[in-house]
Amino acid sequence: MLADDYYGRDLNGQYDNDQDAFNAIRCVDAPAPTDAASWVSADQQFRQAAPFLSYGQFTGFAPRDLCALWPVPATSTPHAASPAGPGKVVVVSTTHDPATPYQAGVDLARQLGAALITYDGTQHTAVFDGNDCVDTAVVRYFVDLTVPPANLRCGS
Repeated sequence: MLADDYYGRDLNGQYDNDQDAFNAIRCVDAPAPTDAASWVSADQQFRQAAPFLSYGQFTGFAPRDLCALWPVPATSTPHAASPAGPGKVVVVSTTHDPATPYQAGVDLARQLGAALITYDGTQHTAVFDGNDCVDTAVVRYFVDLTVPPANLRCGS
C-alpha cells in the first residue's frame, strides 16, 4: 500500500502521471551519459560505495539511465537561477533532507535573492507537513505576501 501511494496508484490500479513527469523533466534538465563505459564505471563506483544496495553479482553490464535513451535532447545545462518576475521568493530547505542537500537550498535562495526558511529536520519536504513554524510563515506569505524574517529557523 505504501508503494502504491508513493507511485500514485489508485484503487482501480491506474497510476497518475507524477513519475512520467519526473522522468521527462529530469531527462531534459541536463545531458545524460550515453556511452556504456561510463555506465559500467558508475555501477562499479556505486557498488563499492554502497554494497548493501547492490542488486547482485557484478556482470559488467550496468543498468542504463532512462535519460540516455530519451527521444528528446536535453534543453539545459546546470546554471545559476536568475528569476525574472514580481515579488520575493521563499525557499524552504531542510538541514538533513535525504534527497536534497541543505546547502543547495541555501545557494538557491542566494541566487534568487529569496527569503530562506531553514527547517531542522530529516524529511524531504517540510511545507504543510505539520511544523507550525514553517507552515505559519508559508501561509502568511501566500495569503498576505508577508516575507518571513531573515534567517528564520524552525525546529523539528
